[in-house]
Amino acid sequence: MVFPLPTILLQTFFLTISVAIESSVFYARCQVSRKTSVEYALAINLISACVGWIFFFYVEPFLSPDLKIQLVTYVFLNQLGEGGLSLIFFIGFFVFWANFSIKLISLNLFNKIVDSAYPLKLESELEEDYRYSPRKIKKAPERRQAMAVLWGHSYSHSIILLVLWLKNIQNTS
Repeated sequence: MVFPLPTILLQTFFLTISVAIESSVFYARCQVSRKTSVEYALAINLISACVGWIFFFYVEPFLSPDLKIQLVTYVFLNQLGEGGLSLIFFIGFFVFWANFSIKLISLNLFNKIVDSAYPLKLESELEEDYRYSPRKIKKAPERRQAMAVLWGHSYSHSIILLVLWLKNIQNTS
């Protein structure tokens, strides 16, 4: 049995990057405390990582032998095979949107379970503005939350891609 310590360390590093970046975005865009923003970012990133690995280990046995070898070699050994770059782009695109969806769903569930009085509710400020209909006022905190998740997720994935690119440059040198 192979124990993929480098993969585990890299995943931990990526989680740390994601939590740091996404908590900063939550703090700035959602007007929540630093502690709350870190808790939210940590919770949604851990759930997203767990769901991602469960999905990976569920799908892996159903792949063709060539694709399975190529994927496992990339994940555990950081080596691309023939035509691997296009496969990585496709998987990366899918993973980005799947992770975003998982994070948004888990944050909504987290809010309902842990904190029913979500701190984003600034409806009183919007009610004074005649431009906003009651329906828009109800949806405003959810939209702000979704946009904060999207921006934080985009920023963290951009930094992670930069780290992977720098790691790849170092490995090829």
